[in-house]
Amino acid sequence: MRVDFLARFTAVLLVVVVAISIGLSYAFARAHLDALKSDLIATAVGQASATLQPALDEYAQSGTFTEADRERIDAAVRNVENFQALVAGVRLYRPDGAALDPILAPDATASVKKAVEEQNFVQSRETMQGGERVVTVFVPLAQPNGPGYLAVAAIDVSVGQLNAQTSRETQFVVIATLVACSAIFLSLLTLAIAAQRELNRRRDAAETTFLQTMEGIASIVDQRDPYTAGHSFRVSEYSVAIARELALKESDVSTVRWSALLHDLGKIGIPDAVLLKPGPLDAHEREIINLHPTIAREILGPVEAMAAVTPCVLHHHERWDGKGYPDGLEGERIPLLSRVIAVADTFDAMTTDRPYRARLALDEARGRLLAGIDVQWDRRCVEAMVRLIDAGRVVLPEQRDIVFGQRLAQRPASP
Repeated sequence: MRVDFLARFTAVLLVVVVAISIGLSYAFARAHLDALKSDLIATAVGQASATLQPALDEYAQSGTFTEADRERIDAAVRNVENFQALVAGVRLYRPDGAALDPILAPDATASVKKAVEEQNFVQSRETMQGGERVVTVFVPLAQPNGPGYLAVAAIDVSVGQLNAQTSRETQFVVIATLVACSAIFLSLLTLAIAAQRELNRRRDAAETTFLQTMEGIASIVDQRDPYTAGHSFRVSEYSVAIARELALKESDVSTVRWSALLHDLGKIGIPDAVLLKPGPLDAHEREIINLHPTIAREILGPVEAMAAVTPCVLHHHERWDGKGYPDGLEGERIPLLSRVIAVADTFDAMTTDRPYRARLALDEARGRLLAGIDVQWDRRCVEAMVRLIDAGRVVLPEQRDIVFGQRLAQRPASP
């Protein structure tokens, strides 16, 4: 679960960082590209205007547009087109929009008049000219002496050349943005891993403390009945083994461990005369002892952390045929972990000494479990326990260093 959380966090963080990186890269690159293109266009237009201005000044002095003026302007235009890589073509218009050079230049009256009115250059949208994408900039050229404008130059700037000259800078902006976002991603991931490790450490400490508390409570319950000392610990071990044999989730294994430790918690509320009676119980006493799951529910129910444990403890004495207690649940209606505990509880009871009978041999206990399939116990749980027995994976009380299931030595009374 912990690894899954970190994996999900990493995946979400990666998606977010990639999306942000793409968005920022596009935004920064677009802004940088627009600014760079504007600078390049302004530079190209300024240089073209400076080249054209002398030829137009001579035209202004003569007052008429002679063939000599045309040749000088054509020479200036060729000079611009040959030595300005960004310039794809140049046309000249009179301030009223009429073509000046060449005479057959396409109509651009609206753009020419707009440039004159705004007294600034006007840039058109991208268009296709001769198979090439261009941006046309209309530049008003001032009179050499006096107010007004002599002409308006329409300068076609090659978009392909612009992109070629700006590609390296754009790549740098994109790479720099990606590197910055990657550094942020790695920093956040490092912090998340460190935080997850600290959470894992605290969770492990909390789980250890919780388990020790449960073991302490179980020990109190077991110690109250000298004939069943260690019973809850063994039932917990058997239940965990059955759960793992059934390939249950690790969270279910943890739940069944705690539930089995506390399955007899309700015996705290059973009178000593009934709980410690050395012989078999009569009907009334049996009714009293049968209350211990309900008492456990009353103890555990208000505790939020016991929400998963409480139903397992409450129903561990239900039977597959519906003749159990406290609610007479039948078959699959009985919680699965309660069915697991029921088999483990009965097996430990059969293989430990009790005041009214000696413990059963392992083979006999195994046979009784099989005989109770689909009557008292869930078939899957019994078959899982039998597989554990047959594989030698069950440690009986007499095989332990500390032998449980026997009456504890009583301290002598104080004089």
